[in-house]
Amino acid sequence: MKKKLLSLALALSLVLTLCPWAMAADTRETDFFEDQPHTELSYDQIEYKHMETQPILDAMEEVRGLMADKANEEAAAKKFEAVTDQVMELMTMYTLADIRSYQDATNESYVAESEYMNTAWNDVVDAFSLLIRDLLASPCAGFITALLSEEDIAYYKDYEAMTEEQRSLSEQEQNLQLAYYAASLTPCTVEYEGQAVTEDDVYAAVAAGTLDAEVGDGLLTELAKAQNAALGEIYLKMVDVRGKTAKAYGYDNYGDYAYAEIYDRDYTQEEIRAFHQAVKENIVPLYSLLSTLVSYQYDDPALLREDYSLVSEDMIAPYIAQMSSELKEALDYMTSHKMYDVTYSETKQDAGFTTMLYSFGAPFMFNQPYGDLYDFCTMVHELGHYNNYYWDDASWNASSDNIDTAEVHSQGLELLFSHYYPEIFGQSANAVSDYLMTNLTGAIVQGCLFDELQQYVYATKNVTLAQINAEYRKLAGEYGLVDPADERTEMYGWVTIPHTFTSPMYYISYAVSAAGAFDFWLSAQEGKFEDTVDKYLSFVALPAEMGFQESFEALKMSNPLSAEYIQSLAAALNGKLEPEKRLYAEALSAQFTDLEGIHWYDEAVLTMVMAGLISGYDDGSFKADVSVTWGQALKLVLLMAGVEEQAPVEDGHWASGYLAQAQGLGLVDKDAQIDLNAAIDRAALCGLLAKALGIPASENESPFADTDDGAVLALAELGVITGYTAEDGTQVFNGEGLLKRSELCAVLYRVMLLSSAEEQPAA
Repeated sequence: MKKKLLSLALALSLVLTLCPWAMAADTRETDFFEDQPHTELSYDQIEYKHMETQPILDAMEEVRGLMADKANEEAAAKKFEAVTDQVMELMTMYTLADIRSYQDATNESYVAESEYMNTAWNDVVDAFSLLIRDLLASPCAGFITALLSEEDIAYYKDYEAMTEEQRSLSEQEQNLQLAYYAASLTPCTVEYEGQAVTEDDVYAAVAAGTLDAEVGDGLLTELAKAQNAALGEIYLKMVDVRGKTAKAYGYDNYGDYAYAEIYDRDYTQEEIRAFHQAVKENIVPLYSLLSTLVSYQYDDPALLREDYSLVSEDMIAPYIAQMSSELKEALDYMTSHKMYDVTYSETKQDAGFTTMLYSFGAPFMFNQPYGDLYDFCTMVHELGHYNNYYWDDASWNASSDNIDTAEVHSQGLELLFSHYYPEIFGQSANAVSDYLMTNLTGAIVQGCLFDELQQYVYATKNVTLAQINAEYRKLAGEYGLVDPADERTEMYGWVTIPHTFTSPMYYISYAVSAAGAFDFWLSAQEGKFEDTVDKYLSFVALPAEMGFQESFEALKMSNPLSAEYIQSLAAALNGKLEPEKRLYAEALSAQFTDLEGIHWYDEAVLTMVMAGLISGYDDGSFKADVSVTWGQALKLVLLMAGVEEQAPVEDGHWASGYLAQAQGLGLVDKDAQIDLNAAIDRAALCGLLAKALGIPASENESPFADTDDGAVLALAELGVITGYTAEDGTQVFNGEGLLKRSELCAVLYRVMLLSSAEEQPAA
């Protein structure tokens, strides 16, 4: 359905006139960024050009021929400027080649050109860096020194040419990534009844009822193993190449190399492990609650809508304008110049990213849509990146943002944009918000999980696929992604994460940045929304050379990496989102037509239902105020006390077996004439429950004005029962009042909590 729908050219004009998000809005003027040049060409007017490297290398040699004489400095500077234009054009064409290979990984010419451009770029950027190094040591150093920061000068002065080994390893890495792209688009198959079946075949057959669900699950597991084996073989080769790459650059561990050299992080693998642990302790429980909450809302139409890839920019535009004229300008440029590709294609890579066409000053957004709400969230996420690129200096000597900081740009915008969900999504706003919060707490959890997994991989000598699968299963358990009772010793789905193959050690960026981005959201809940938007824009506008932690410090914000911050973040999010309380409401409303999660007894009712001790009526209602019969009370109290289910005595009432058992245990007098269909009162329930649990009667002074019953007092002292405040202000128990179903659930729930507390080891 998704592929068919997303390939249609929808008649949007009518739709737009009917949707609240299409209404015009005022633009809020902001001024945080400096204007940058951008091409007037649209993306389809930009032509890809195959570039030979020799003319560029020759031009560099001309600069070398001039730089030996101070008198030639002006000429050398002019020639060098022409070289930088050529280098940036090559980089732009390299980016275009990559975009094309992402758009159609099955096109052999695109793949070959991307492979060629990788080699060409390595050759040119190496020679260019060496040229700058030598210029800095030449009589013409004045002009180049003026173009570079102190940090850049230090970098280029220490630059060493790529060795043949480093160059060869880079090419091997590129070839393996291209092999991965092709393999990831090839559907895995397993044989079933003489036919090769794919994952889509299995899902379709189960949905159609032609394949048993249990058999289908077995086939899906076999397909996961097949995919794991196919992609895992490529990955192990990558791991080997990356290990050699790290050593070629003076590192013992590829993870250390990637953290320092690829991502320029201001923390190490060892330092981030305390963050991992804090996430396990604080964010994992929150993520679990939010995930369960969203599971009750999966049928919400806003979550299921399939055409977001076609309409998201129109949905977003009016509200982006309300946030910032500068955000609006970036979005307008993207749409008017067609600098994006977010439509579905069977040949596209499963990825979403924003990149830069430097020679044109034009960011480009790419996404392969899923056909659900995730596409809307991705559009906002990538717009955060797009806006940053749009306002960034695209010169050859400009600094680029730390990757962790850049992810705050995207996730921060996602979170702040949720401010407009009520206007955009109406009654579905809460479901969409829960979905977003689940995604971003999930980004923290999975970012840590996959960082731990990759740390393990690159630290384990001669690691095998079986070891990786086993470690993934272990970590999935630690991060709460599988049931504790799950008996699997291996899991295979880690191969579905493209970053593991294409951007190793990247995933922790999603975790630390989401942790930091939540600080903006919390700030928006406490103060004026526009003030927080300005704070976010100030963050985006910070100098690109600032480190991740330094950026938060600059705005006097908490350090997202500290365990204390993660603990306080979890507490704040639990307080604002109330996932546990709302989960009860969702679960109850899903179970019963007359419960909405707004009553004092909701948690108790749901617990009793989940424990299988009580159920509703055939019409779907719970009827909380209906009186409890003696038969019902006897059954539930005895089951709570550990007695097995009792069959009725011959030709007796359905609860007669429980009455006989209670009489045998001395809980009820043998001569008592009890009508099992009659309602039980509150005092009688207390007497029955105290005896069943072996709780001795209390002789203490009664807190109730209307009873001094020892069983009632004993249960009150334990917190199992409570009374009422009478009109005259006294506390009464109302023992003769008939017991309600809600009250019975509350009493039994408190007994369960009491028993659980007694079983806990002493502190």
